Amino acid sequence: MDVEVYYSGQRGGTMPYAALPAFRLFCKQNGFQLKWDPKQKRIDLDSGLKGKVCVLFTGSSATEAAYEWEVLGKVQRFVSDYGMEVVLTKNNLALAKNTDIAIRFSMKELRLLEKPRLVLYPHENERQRELIRCLQAELKQTGIPCQQKVSKGAKQTSGIVHIQLQFPMHTEVHRRRTYGEKIAFYLASGILEYMQSGLRIQPLAYLPPNILKLFYSSVWTTEESRAADSTTLADAEAELLDEVELLLDRAEAHEDERDGKEESEQQEAALLAVENEGEERATQAVAGQADAGTVEQAEAAQQAGTVQVLQAEATAPIPIEATTSDQPQEPSTEPRTAAEVFFDYTLIHSDSAEKPYLLIGTLQVKNTGTEVLYNPIVCLRVTPADSIKMGGQILPPKLVETLAVQGSNGLKGWRYLDDDWFAQAMERGEYWIAPIQPVVIPPQSAESFQNFQVSFLKQESGKAIVVEGIVLCNDQSVHFSANNRIAVSF
Repeated sequence: MDVEVYYSGQRGGTMPYAALPAFRLFCKQNGFQLKWDPKQKRIDLDSGLKGKVCVLFTGSSATEAAYEWEVLGKVQRFVSDYGMEVVLTKNNLALAKNTDIAIRFSMKELRLLEKPRLVLYPHENERQRELIRCLQAELKQTGIPCQQKVSKGAKQTSGIVHIQLQFPMHTEVHRRRTYGEKIAFYLASGILEYMQSGLRIQPLAYLPPNILKLFYSSVWTTEESRAADSTTLADAEAELLDEVELLLDRAEAHEDERDGKEESEQQEAALLAVENEGEERATQAVAGQADAGTVEQAEAAQQAGTVQVLQAEATAPIPIEATTSDQPQEPSTEPRTAAEVFFDYTLIHSDSAEKPYLLIGTLQVKNTGTEVLYNPIVCLRVTPADSIKMGGQILPPKLVETLAVQGSNGLKGWRYLDDDWFAQAMERGEYWIAPIQPVVIPPQSAESFQNFQVSFLKQESGKAIVVEGIVLCNDQSVHFSANNRIAVSF
């Protein structure tokens, strides 16, 4: 019996049932998030960074705010692609509570400073020491001196690690951007290093599958494949050499035949001129012979040059790959299906424990390919499934005819895909939603699933509410995962 394996909601393949315990220990050791469904005989894997939250704060300096946002924006793009939720903010210190990582980055000009330097203002929290160690070790790779310094101001109580780039006054703009590029790269590396050493989440657990496949396919080359490649190349070289030798033989034979024929024709022409035409015709024949000789010498020299070229080609290294044509290639016109999918959302919360949080979101689908996308089906995956309620203008299938909005072209709106949608949501945490009317998204156009509502009560400390999205189009033949996700940590 085989077990179905899914990664981030997408089917990856199957594995033997007997290998399940060892596979679970492998995932646990490397930091994968694994959920085993014995009823469905299905394993759901997720990135080891799923549910982790990192908050990045800018400094308080208004003059350097643009550079700080630029640096932290690059860090966000680096880290969020691996599944972690990264939030950029300025003064909302409340976000630092119950998060996995909280970092403030600022930039400051100093009049008497000669060279740039990085200063870490650590927090006294014991939990932050490993994070500070990882950040400092990676930031040293920028080539900018990096040191720790105790802040003279009031002690921080929010657990935020403050990193400040100090540089001489009137430093050129392009130098600042160069510093920022290096800092963003190694700051993101420091965050991931902390995930590995501090939280025991290995990079294997969050690198995208296509990157891992590319890496393994390029590194793991078997001896058999290398031997087969060598045999193929040797055969190709031998075949090319045989063809060159054949061309040389034909050229030599052709040259001998032409020389003999030309000499015989010249002699016959001279004799006929002397015997039948007299002295004048003989003279003309001799002159013609001289001209012909000149022409034939040129042809012979040209033929000899051809043989030399062939010989040079025979002794030159035989190319393994065919050379590319000098003719300009026309741009590819192959059809391509592609889309950008992302969430826009607003969170409304109350300080009262009895009142739920309300999240109002929109899922945008932009067609970035060359083919039309039609009839999108949206899957919203929520975690934990039993703590979230889905709302908004989404109708059960049985109520579409009576409650759907009547538009100029018929009924419109969104509906749940199946009648047992609630049972599926409670069991799998998946809400499958489809448009009531046919929807077509031409290339470079967009469609949105608007104003869905997610409500939930305040969770225990350390817990998170996560909403992810997948869109299936063209009779479910193509699917696109959302570029971002919604994560609320407590």
